[in-house]
Amino acid sequence: MSLITYLTRVHFADRVLEDALEAEMAMLGARRPLVVADGADALDRLMLSLPRGARAEAAFVAAAGPVREHEAAAVATAAAGCDCVIAVGGAAAIDAGKLAGLAAAGSAVAVAALVAGERLHGAGGAGAGLPVIAVPTTADSGAGVRAAVRVLSAAGRHVWLRDRRLVPAAALCDPTLGVAESPQATAAAGLDALTHCLETYLGNAFNPPADGIALEGLRRAWAHLERAVADGADLVARRELLAAALNGALADQKGLGGVHALAHALEEARGAAAPRHGSLHAALLPPVLAFNAPAGRDRFAVVAEALRLPHGADLPEAILRLTGRLPLPSRLGPLGLDGPLLDRVARRAEADPANRTNPRLASAEDYRAMLEAAL
Repeated sequence: MSLITYLTRVHFADRVLEDALEAEMAMLGARRPLVVADGADALDRLMLSLPRGARAEAAFVAAAGPVREHEAAAVATAAAGCDCVIAVGGAAAIDAGKLAGLAAAGSAVAVAALVAGERLHGAGGAGAGLPVIAVPTTADSGAGVRAAVRVLSAAGRHVWLRDRRLVPAAALCDPTLGVAESPQATAAAGLDALTHCLETYLGNAFNPPADGIALEGLRRAWAHLERAVADGADLVARRELLAAALNGALADQKGLGGVHALAHALEEARGAAAPRHGSLHAALLPPVLAFNAPAGRDRFAVVAEALRLPHGADLPEAILRLTGRLPLPSRLGPLGLDGPLLDRVARRAEADPANRTNPRLASAEDYRAMLEAAL
């Protein structure tokens, strides 16, 4: 069986796209989809998988990073006259597709919130919008099931929009769609999935189901990340990374931590020039884990046991060794961060929602020290 029903409908199997897409469109009664994609390879296969007689409109978005405001607006406009959205690719394509589906609800609330850079919490008056089918091709998309999207506004601000209606009607998780991903992109996406699971488990909120899901996702990512980076065609490893991304997305309602608080702030500071999400985690994990160690020793020990590390092994040191073997920058120095920029990033990290669930509540001064340790 390929179907998982938890939060939404998730089809998860090798080459599940062809059968599941037709079945989900039939369930939705959809015949005219808007297809949002970030590249040609998966798009070609998806278009060949559409049911006979379906008439698709196509739109493209940027290949990586948060979806740009003008791209989101263009995709939402293209959805006029369509009866569903199919979003295929990484986080940018899936986020743009989810925004298009919500904007098609016929309410100005969602669009106004996007333009004004406001959250969608409590935005009433909008209908359900168009149903969205998410087809992730990489682990950085959280398997497409998160109830949130990230937008880069025209002013260069990273805006998080969170709303239950952003959960897709279905997600089709087909590991064979990602075999062409580069080693660097695989490393960034896989490390992001691992970090989602790690920070969720270590977080200070009380959510036992999320803890269990996060630990299992962490185990999968730890065991298979290097294999997927070494050989993109290793379907076992790619399947396990995508499963870890799904676990991380299902669990992250518990909240994240300091790595993501800093990564979000750094990406916002760099704007359109920000590196791919996940590529900063190798540099940020060691200082953040060192800061959290006094509050997280007991949970560090549970993680070490789940990862089958030797008895008494130092978890931050083990993670440092793992990240050192990945084709990702181990230091932030190449970003050219000067003193004033470090201060701004530290203040943004302190204000990020992920800081509230970090094992130790960090001040701007704490984050400034972590940044300096990562330079």
